[in-house]
Amino acid sequence: MKDIGGLVYRMTFLLILITGLSFAQMNKSRNAGEVFKHRPDKPYENTDYSGEVVVKKTLYGLKFEDQSLSDDVKSRVESFFKRRLNGYTELKTYQLQIYKKNGKWYVDNTTF
Repeated sequence: MKDIGGLVYRMTFLLILITGLSFAQMNKSRNAGEVFKHRPDKPYENTDYSGEVVVKKTLYGLKFEDQSLSDDVKSRVESFFKRRLNGYTELKTYQLQIYKKNGKWYVDNTTF
């Protein structure tokens, strides 16, 4: 009887663990094609400061990790790279932080 009780306990634990993991992956705070989070992860978090774009700078231009971004966001990021700021001239993958403040967009602390 002890073996059956341990087996039931293990199976129940695995069922709860798998169910919890499946729900944890469904709660995304940022959908595809969105720069900013649509809901905060923490109660005091401001979603206007949560923008993020991952872009790869190649010899042939910019390649966005999320292809479904809006044209407005893509044009802002392209104009950011056209400024040729120090630290953004190498051909590699960049993770740009974007935030909105008083109606203006900032890409890595540069206004647009």
